[in-house]
Amino acid sequence: MTQQEIEIIKTSSEFKAADALADAHNSMGFNHEKFAMGVCLQHRTLQQNIMRSFVATIRHMASDDYGYDLRNQSSHNAAKQMVESGLLDEIYLPFV
Repeated sequence: MTQQEIEIIKTSSEFKAADALADAHNSMGFNHEKFAMGVCLQHRTLQQNIMRSFVATIRHMASDDYGYDLRNQSSHNAAKQMVESGLLDEIYLPFV
């Protein structure tokens, strides 16, 4: 990815949403179960869109081009395992 492409991404609303999510996670007291429950309390169409984002994130993190190190190697490996299993290929998330 070029520096120009990175700069374009950093000005997008999607990046701002990812940044806000990262800020929320940047707390030792962040409760992943409460987060999951909070997502499940959202409008059903929004839940579907959020799941699309999770699937896209898994696919991106599984990529051999994804930069990882010891801090997130387990995430890369888990994502790669999910992609290689073919499970994500069977998922269909229509806009309803």
